[in-house]
Amino acid sequence: MYKGKKTIHWFTILEDMGQGAYGQVKLAQYKPPRKQKVVLKYVTKKRILVDTWIRDRKLGTIPLEIHVLQYLRNYPHRNVVDMLDFFEDEVNYYIEMSPHGIPGMDLFDYIELRTNMEEAECRSIFYQVASAVDHLHKVGVVHRDIKDENIVLDGDGNIKLIDFGSAAYLKNGPFTVFVGTIDYAAPEVLRGQPYGGKEQDVWAAGILLYTIMYKENPFYDSNEILNAELRIPYNMSDASEALMRRMLKRNVAARPTMEDVLNDPWLKDFDPQVDSNSSSWLASAERKRTASSSVDCI
Repeated sequence: MYKGKKTIHWFTILEDMGQGAYGQVKLAQYKPPRKQKVVLKYVTKKRILVDTWIRDRKLGTIPLEIHVLQYLRNYPHRNVVDMLDFFEDEVNYYIEMSPHGIPGMDLFDYIELRTNMEEAECRSIFYQVASAVDHLHKVGVVHRDIKDENIVLDGDGNIKLIDFGSAAYLKNGPFTVFVGTIDYAAPEVLRGQPYGGKEQDVWAAGILLYTIMYKENPFYDSNEILNAELRIPYNMSDASEALMRRMLKRNVAARPTMEDVLNDPWLKDFDPQVDSNSSSWLASAERKRTASSSVDCI
């Protein structure tokens, strides 16, 4: 076993974890004797856009997503997904990653199932997201698809930012093509203007913060993103509302950097080691989700 070039046949597929624009994500396990569990992201070659290939002297011609993840192995961060390895066959590239919690849950499902999230828990989650994005920006990478579905929680309240299928290097900006999720697109993107990757990430993180706090999107369509006043359903705190408003400035020049966000009064004195009460809840939430899925399949 394990002779020659790594292939998908080295693994037993345990379950489907999701479906993305470029392929599937599966929980897998190395066949004996190794038995290590990993997450495999399938990137279907024929779906990769022409302008998202990159030539590397050592790695050859590979998808930009894999190149960025390989680069980030030199700059690890506790809240950024880590690629263990990658391999390919005629149909797919396979990105091999460590599971983040078994079971884990993406933030979209977590928010939907978590009926009463206190401000401290919202802040804990968002602080980790902001820390991850700030780290990316400081090492010259922009994510460009920050949203609740691209954030995974483990059973201890820790998050990881995942899915670098839209990521790019800062040096290649400003950008003219938007490859993220339209609900998280900044106004300058919708106007068809060249946009900065950092500024787009900050706007998307502002939308995410609102979604974490209020369990809904602040804007219902593109016209509202461009023109509507920010609705605040109820006041969690003046400090959190002030940060949201800063991040969702339509004037790009007035929008804070992610470092500014981390230094905002709402986050500046936050202690990430303080228990936010999410860890014990996640296991019960996963049980509810599994039960719901079972009912749906009957």
